[in-house]
Amino acid sequence: MSIAKKLETKIKRLPKGKIFSAQDFYNFGDRGNIDVILHRLAKLDLIRKLGYGLYDKPLNSSVLGNLKPTLQDIIKAYRRKTGYTIILGPQAAANALNLTTQVPSQLVFLTDGKSQIMDICGIKIKLVHVSPKKLAGANTSTGILIQGLYYFGKSMAPKPLLTTLAKKINKKDMNTLKNIRNKTMNYIRPQIDWIINHGKV
Repeated sequence: MSIAKKLETKIKRLPKGKIFSAQDFYNFGDRGNIDVILHRLAKLDLIRKLGYGLYDKPLNSSVLGNLKPTLQDIIKAYRRKTGYTIILGPQAAANALNLTTQVPSQLVFLTDGKSQIMDICGIKIKLVHVSPKKLAGANTSTGILIQGLYYFGKSMAPKPLLTTLAKKINKKDMNTLKNIRNKTMNYIRPQIDWIINHGKV
C-alpha cells in the first residue's frame, strides 16, 4: 500500500474534530511527502486546512456547516507540531482560578517559541515568548496555578484567596509545587510559600 493510501486510511479513522499536522504522521514516511499528501487531501475537501501547518476533520452541523475547532485542541495540536511549551497566560489563568473577575480581552499564551498572533477559523491566539522561569511548571498540573500567581506581579495576592487555593491542592500537586518553587521568579515565591504552609496536606 502506498504512503498516500496508508495516510488517507489513517485519517479516515480519526474522530471528527481531530486536529493534526504532518508531525503526527512522521512514521509514515518523509516529512515532505506527508506535507504534499495532506495538502492534496485538503484540496479534495477530505480534511480542512487550518493554517500554521495544522489540519482537522471538522465537526459539522446541518444548520451551521463546519464548526470551529476548540481552543484547547488547537493548542494541543500546535504544541505537538512544534514541541514548544505553551501555557495559558497570567490574566486568563487568574480568571480561570477565580482569582479575578476580569476577563481578558484577548487570549494570551506564554511560550518558549516565537511570539506571534495566530488566527485559526476566526479564533485569535496571542503567543508571547518568555524566559524559562516564567514557564516553570507549565507541563504539570500546577502550571495554571503558578500563572495565576504571576497575575498579581510583585504584589501579594489577597491572603484569603491564597488560603482557598492552598486548601484545594492535593498532595501530589503540593509536592510538585515544592519541587518547582526555586525555578520560578523570585517575586512570586512568597505566595507559593504561603500556599505550601497553609495547605491541608
